[in-house]
Amino acid sequence: MPTIHRMENNQENIDTEFDDQPTLDPPGSIAVIGGGPLGLEAAIYGRYLGYQVTLFEAECVASVLIGREGEPIPISPDRCVSPVSRSALTAQSGAIGPATSPTTVGEWLDQVWRPLAATDLLRGRVHEGAKVERIEQVELTDDETGEALPPDFRVHVSGHEGGDFEAIIVATGHAGAEIDCSFELPTDYYFRIGGLVPDVETTGRDVERDFWTGLKEIVAVYASLGGRADLDLYRPARG
Repeated sequence: MPTIHRMENNQENIDTEFDDQPTLDPPGSIAVIGGGPLGLEAAIYGRYLGYQVTLFEAECVASVLIGREGEPIPISPDRCVSPVSRSALTAQSGAIGPATSPTTVGEWLDQVWRPLAATDLLRGRVHEGAKVERIEQVELTDDETGEALPPDFRVHVSGHEGGDFEAIIVATGHAGAEIDCSFELPTDYYFRIGGLVPDVETTGRDVERDFWTGLKEIVAVYASLGGRADLDLYRPARG
């Protein structure tokens, strides 16, 4: 797994913390693997920053929650979606009113995750029934200088067209270990988030903590790609 970089409040560290980290400017291409809550959050976050994001989900959006629609939501209703995703949902609906506050897993699916996948920011970019089976690296060279460039990732998908991407974010929890990679890990531009994904099936887990820890990992991934330790779309704007 890649190192998730710690955010620093000290301003003198902001410009230097990521100096040696490989960066990717928008509209660079990113493949997000896994359509659970954290995968969708990672995809929408990237779209807000202007990246070309494609999400591959082996089953269906938020499939980890399917079959438990009648159960109480395992997270505080006011913390079941990030501020970025909430703003995307609000902008799409055009509604001005109370924040989304689902109380059951079914409402969580119907009010948050399914609508989020259908927003304009993600429409046509979320591919269900698309299981990623293998990822290879494709060597690249500069056409003018002949110098080696960072390799792309070629994603092979069962039952769906894959493609080449400049960065990968794996958001499948432990299931991500099943992906066959032709290269050694860790490697630049390949990230894993959410070793523990929101899961109503597992007892003794703090789903809210796991979810918000995953959101912090998303922030760290994009801050690293942007080369800016102060890049955090979740942080409230200061007056």
